[in-house]
Amino acid sequence: MENTIKISFSAVTHIGTARAVNENKVFANGRFFYPVTADYAQISLEVNDGKCFFALSEGMEDEESGISLTSDLKKFHQKAMASSKDIHVKLDDLVQCVEQTSNLLHSVSLGENDIRERKPSFSGVLVDGGNIAAVNLGNCRIYKLEGDTFKLLVNDYKRAERLLKMGIISNEQAEILAGKQQTLMDEGRLNVKKSDVNPLREGTVYLICSNGLAEAVNEDIIYDIIGSNTGADEAASRLVEEAIKNDAQDNATALVIKVESAGERQNVVPGPRTTQYRSATSRIPSKQVRASASRAKSSIDVSRIISIVVLVFLGTAVLFGAYKMWQLFSARGEQGASTEQENTLEPEGTDNTTIPSGTVDETTNDDLPEDDLDTADPIADGAGDGTDDGTADIVNPSTTDAFQVGEEGVYYTVKSGDMLMVLAKKYYGDESKYTLIMEANKITDPNKITVGQKLFIPPAK
Repeated sequence: MENTIKISFSAVTHIGTARAVNENKVFANGRFFYPVTADYAQISLEVNDGKCFFALSEGMEDEESGISLTSDLKKFHQKAMASSKDIHVKLDDLVQCVEQTSNLLHSVSLGENDIRERKPSFSGVLVDGGNIAAVNLGNCRIYKLEGDTFKLLVNDYKRAERLLKMGIISNEQAEILAGKQQTLMDEGRLNVKKSDVNPLREGTVYLICSNGLAEAVNEDIIYDIIGSNTGADEAASRLVEEAIKNDAQDNATALVIKVESAGERQNVVPGPRTTQYRSATSRIPSKQVRASASRAKSSIDVSRIISIVVLVFLGTAVLFGAYKMWQLFSARGEQGASTEQENTLEPEGTDNTTIPSGTVDETTNDDLPEDDLDTADPIADGAGDGTDDGTADIVNPSTTDAFQVGEEGVYYTVKSGDMLMVLAKKYYGDESKYTLIMEANKITDPNKITVGQKLFIPPAK
């Protein structure tokens, strides 16, 4: 399995109003693009394999000494594309290649009679094995737009401006910080920096641009252009067009790298690479009316919010349904346990039944074992055998259909799972007589009795 990489690349450059020569050089995955004196030039490229390299350099050549980054980058590209080494190793090789050329140019400038201020700049992006990383030197910049995240990939040239917008620093502090950053850039322009290695993600857009374009075009405009739903060709053209409109004095160059696909495929032969060149004297394409990136972002955010709300609602409904089912099964379990307990016809002890005075023969009770006294229910005279002999009979729960209630009635304490119909069945042998208990206790709703409530069971009419 190897990564399916499809990348659209486009580079557009235009000479600055204060420049006689365009020194910006574009390296497009093995091909160099030299605009030199052209007012406008563009190159487009589509890559369909997992290894590619794009770069922009300025002031990295010296004809008199023969020092040239071009030849070194060609060697690096050939070696990197053929090598199976990790991208971290290749990234270090690229850093060494750029540093070597920069140091040689700096050494040559020290021996020159006429003082010339050299400001070599370089930005390169390397794609290998489904990963991407960047190298930067000087004032060239590399932006990355992934989803809603828009940032400089290596050097943050506008740190002071960002902190000022966030309200973290004051205007005076921003000026001081910007001055220090510029000084560090000027003093440390020979230091080559590299980014972290990140996985290549579909839909991500990378922009390599010259200092002339970055200074002439506001970052918000850059974000809107590369974030809009346009191809690499149109995005690069619009960026340079914006720089020209703002009278860019330095050379304005934009390299747009758009990751069209970064999935996986098996044993797929890379397709052919196609390269299209446009005339160096061609005009900048006219603008097309398209929705801005901010509007597209807004619609995406609304859709995301709606999706989250729907998911939360569905989750709540599922939890509520599960809770109601749990309540239903719990109630059925308690009802079943209560019914099973009542069907055993085991009478409760003296805690639940109050014996009316004068209805039980004490001598008879004395003859009973202590255990039998705790489990037997008393009844009124004649209630057990149908005779009025002046003594009370003890009902054996195992031989009678229901507990009998004497003429004075019985008191009963409600337990968990009790129902009036069950108590009527227990004491009268007929569950339809539960209305007698309701009338005796002034109960209006037979379903509303509470645990611990003491009920009077009247004699059957």
